Amino acid sequence: MPVSADDGYGVFPGFEFPLAWLLAPVTVQTFLDELWGAALHHIGRDRADYFDGLSGLATAGQLLESLRTEPSAVRLVRGADHLAPEQYTLADGTLDLGRIHAELENGYTIICNNIEKYLRPMSTLTHGVEVELNFPTHVNAYVTPPSAVGFLPHYDHHDVLVLQIQGHKTWYFYGDEPIPPHLMQQLHEVDPAGLPEPTSLHLSAGDTLYVPRGRVHSAETTSESSLHLTVGIHVPTVLTLLTHTLQLLSLRDDVVHTRLPARHLDDPQLQAGLGAVVRDALAAVETPAALAEGLGAMQDLLVRRARCPVVGQVADTVGIDADTLVRKQQPLYSRVTRTVDGVGLQFAQLVVSARPDHEAAMRFLSDATESFRVGELPGLTAAQQLELVRSLIMSGFLVRACASAPLSP
Repeated sequence: MPVSADDGYGVFPGFEFPLAWLLAPVTVQTFLDELWGAALHHIGRDRADYFDGLSGLATAGQLLESLRTEPSAVRLVRGADHLAPEQYTLADGTLDLGRIHAELENGYTIICNNIEKYLRPMSTLTHGVEVELNFPTHVNAYVTPPSAVGFLPHYDHHDVLVLQIQGHKTWYFYGDEPIPPHLMQQLHEVDPAGLPEPTSLHLSAGDTLYVPRGRVHSAETTSESSLHLTVGIHVPTVLTLLTHTLQLLSLRDDVVHTRLPARHLDDPQLQAGLGAVVRDALAAVETPAALAEGLGAMQDLLVRRARCPVVGQVADTVGIDADTLVRKQQPLYSRVTRTVDGVGLQFAQLVVSARPDHEAAMRFLSDATESFRVGELPGLTAAQQLELVRSLIMSGFLVRACASAPLSP
């Protein structure tokens, strides 16, 4: 299906979802099978205009202007030196853009955190990755002056896709192995004196670099300034699933509230018996129902991360019949939940509720990846199909397949 440059796909020209665009010509499946979590990978494109579709990033000034009233999103860093926010904000609490540009000239890197909260193209990008991978994702922007280093050698707790938007940057990697996850929980800083000699990679505008979690790295600019983005991909772990599952289990099963005996810290015999208590709790955790609840809680968090879609207009619902082609707004993660009176289709910060006889149609809608005709909604009468589709167009979940859904600024 062709897509408009104005709709939700427009920032990834030629691709239906953003991850394929970020990785091309490497396919998503090859990336997941061979590179994900295992190896650094540099995708050189020799195309300085590759990321031009990410509107709002034409210049560092344009980026900062969009964040003028969001000073908490901006940091200024030069190696170990971090400027205090009051040094680059005005009396009214907004960013002092003149001062920030002056500090850029003084060698400071400008870091703009979580810009998906403020720029819809970035929100579209991050949520598109979330829909495809089911991993929470964020985007930071880094503006670095010529011949400068932002951070000292460090590692990230999450995987990162680096997008070189403008200029060039050299990345240094210290050692071939990542910091193990259990050590990342204990180490807060890297001792530069204990690092091996680094290897280097040179990024030019239009390139993508994949950095698995735990790889110690630093970066510096060349003779020109640089603007790059980091797409941080936060992969839930077994600990994440256990935490959610135990929390929900605690609301309905007293097995996790079994009290420990007095003197359990001092009596070896009592300690030996605790294994049986823990096994009972773990047996409850690993039941399909308990795991489904834990996964449901993680789904709920992912659903709520999406910005509300652009809502439809009454005019968009005029003339709809059983043959009208519609499609799900993309990217949009959704799920179907049970409610007191029936079922709910949950997406972004919204829930569209319906009677129990709508469950099959709701699940069809949530799972849809292609355009479909209104009359294909299962389990509903023709009148119910039309009513549901009109409601979902008005709430922004569906759009007519022949219409564009423009992005808000």
